[in-house]
Amino acid sequence: MSQLEWYRNFLAVYRAGSVSEAARARHLTQPAVSQQLAALESAVGVPLFVRTPKGMKPTARGDALYEQVFDALDRLEQVSRGLRGRAASAMTSVRLGTSPEYFQAFALERLGHLTSGDAQSGQGGGFELVAHFGEDAALLSMLETGALDVAVTSLKPTSRTLQHRVLAAKTFALVGPPGLELPTTGLDAAGLARWLGAQPWVGYSQELPATRRFWQQHLHSRFEARQRLVVPDLRAVLWAVELGYGVSILPEILCREALVQGRVREVWPVGALMQGEQWVLSYRAVDGDRAELAQIGDALSGEEALP
Repeated sequence: MSQLEWYRNFLAVYRAGSVSEAARARHLTQPAVSQQLAALESAVGVPLFVRTPKGMKPTARGDALYEQVFDALDRLEQVSRGLRGRAASAMTSVRLGTSPEYFQAFALERLGHLTSGDAQSGQGGGFELVAHFGEDAALLSMLETGALDVAVTSLKPTSRTLQHRVLAAKTFALVGPPGLELPTTGLDAAGLARWLGAQPWVGYSQELPATRRFWQQHLHSRFEARQRLVVPDLRAVLWAVELGYGVSILPEILCREALVQGRVREVWPVGALMQGEQWVLSYRAVDGDRAELAQIGDALSGEEALP
């Protein structure tokens, strides 16, 4: 067995966090991956992972070895892809990182044809999609180290090893429960700030960066309203608004269906005011030739995808 395969399987275990998942990604048996990992650890002279109930946790030496080899092996894989050509029949796996709200409310229904395996129809590559959820900064960090293949976030990457494409503008809606008595139209900024400040709020976090930014930039005052509920899941925030807990500023794609169905109502048109944020698809420069990533970007962009 080539030592190169030792490193390939080491990378697979490092990124998957388990031998079984690494074996599946590499199309090998679990004993084969375990044997090759043991051979590499024997050659290195120290353990590269600690086996825990939650999976394989890299040691300090494992982290150091990963930093030494991952970029070279990823570039070698890029060359191998070119030699194999784009018509390879093996099912590939794509690890997508994003927020659970974006995935459920927007991405899920637009990516189904890419996972159908109907590659001959030209409607997709038939790849396996593995979703990972997290905060934007953490997802971009995972992408940079190869733990993800692609990420959709509200942040543009700053690392030189990452490239990106803008998918669409990210718009917001200020929503409240269906029975809420709305403020009088024509209020000036000070009047709207007083009215909104008297309402209970539901937030994703205590920081509320988008809400506070709206308050400062457009209402010219500080956000000092009472937060009745803070819950770290935007889907739960929307549900709390529906139940009458209070009002909230949410991504429009998340509450679009609830607005149409009357489960929440728009309190004030803030979409045109809160511009500047975007949905951004990022990927490693070394993976720029992967057709699957281009297909995901195409599926999530375009006029019909604009929120």
